[in-house]
Amino acid sequence: MIELNTTYIHYKNKKFYIPLNFCKIQENDIWVKAVIYKPEDCEELFVRTYQEFQEKFIKQQN
Repeated sequence: MIELNTTYIHYKNKKFYIPLNFCKIQENDIWVKAVIYKPEDCEELFVRTYQEFQEKFIKQQN
């Protein structure tokens, strides 16, 4: 389960990102669960499907 306002690390670029909220995104004409997130170092917002976020991001261990 993805936790909001928690730091995650991208598997490839190793940068830090924070999920802010959940939403829906259309994928192949079907609405699917998605995640709105931002890089730790700026205010740009991004969105990915929930499934893709789970596959490409790892929760940072404290």
